[in-house]
Amino acid sequence: MDINSVEFYTIAFVVAMALIALLMGRTEKRHPSTYIIQLETAEAEGEADDMVCFETTSDGRVRIRRTGLMLNPEETINLVFNIRDEHCDIVEKKGIKRRGDNSAPVTGEATVKWLRQGIRYHIRYESQVMSTWARFTLDTSSSKPVVAKLNI
Repeated sequence: MDINSVEFYTIAFVVAMALIALLMGRTEKRHPSTYIIQLETAEAEGEADDMVCFETTSDGRVRIRRTGLMLNPEETINLVFNIRDEHCDIVEKKGIKRRGDNSAPVTGEATVKWLRQGIRYHIRYESQVMSTWARFTLDTSSSKPVVAKLNI
């Protein structure tokens, strides 16, 4: 085969494309998973900052504590998790809505077990209740709590 022939360059091109494909590898993404959990709320003493705290427990679960919520009595809050690989979007929505103007400060807590141990999750937390959001990283292998202040 001659180095100036079309066949040589065609084979060289095919080999080069195969090498590029091999080096890039396959990046298969997992299917997204969606979970919904109700936030257990309790009356707060005074108003608190609009914050969320994530803490990994010793049994591998993640405890979520929420402060700065203003709710009417008997209203509920649901957390909707959309997880794909190490990206996690959490949307805070009202579950049961009640009409009225007598909202009071509450705190909320939930414990989730579907965040895998040893993963660094990139989390976007959005509160549709308070119209605030935050973006942070949670390392589930660390027991150190992650506290994020929600922004308008």
